[in-house]
Amino acid sequence: MAGFERYIEKGSGPAIILNHGTLMDATMFAPQMDFLAECGYRVISMNSRALLEDNPQAHSLDDLADDTARLADDLGIETFVAAGMSVGAFSTINFALKYQDRCDAVIFIDTMAVDYPDHEKEAFKAKFDELQIDGPVPRDIAEWSAPFCFGSTTYANNMPLVQHWIDRWATVIPARAVWAQSTSWTHKADYTDRLKEIRVPVLMLHGEEDVPLPLERVLSMVMEISDLTLHKFAGVGHTANLEAPELANRAILNFLDRIHDR
Repeated sequence: MAGFERYIEKGSGPAIILNHGTLMDATMFAPQMDFLAECGYRVISMNSRALLEDNPQAHSLDDLADDTARLADDLGIETFVAAGMSVGAFSTINFALKYQDRCDAVIFIDTMAVDYPDHEKEAFKAKFDELQIDGPVPRDIAEWSAPFCFGSTTYANNMPLVQHWIDRWATVIPARAVWAQSTSWTHKADYTDRLKEIRVPVLMLHGEEDVPLPLERVLSMVMEISDLTLHKFAGVGHTANLEAPELANRAILNFLDRIHDR
């Protein structure tokens, strides 16, 4: 069922490479790509390896970090801003630790450095194991997933956004790819003790209605990373860049302009 392009690219200028979350694909950053390209940046949104394979396999966050480095190599990009949302941000933590010499800066959208509590690890694994099937994500699982991805305010005020993604998951996103994506993070390690190693500027965007990654799980990152800017978005869930695109775009642009002395 694979049929996704390796990446989407827009604009020219200093580069930023974006990694999407579980269930999502490269199109989830469309609001950022259009805006940042117009503002003079080269924006690359990559599809995860699970969406590129006919028979997706289990993989790790380090594998995803290596994929980002490999794509940058293939595009002739030496240094760039590494960015991601959810699992894409988990892998960006790994990227920043493994390839810091290639990071102009780092952007984390709705992420955490700590590991999941045991009961959540097992619950997520059991649910995602149901997706080791052919075809797209079953609609009942798509509908089950949506409240984890979007906040209650978005449900109340922007149901078309929620419905767009439920429909996309249930018609376009391969179930087995989502299972493979989940294997990289359900039992992720706790990276809190290594955060001090990240010496480049960091921007964090986090929704205050984020259900799977509540804000209190982020506080260790604020304490441990020396150059970190945190934007908390009220009325926003786990997908801050889609639920509050104008706020996210402005925060990202201000950050990029700062690190590039614009």
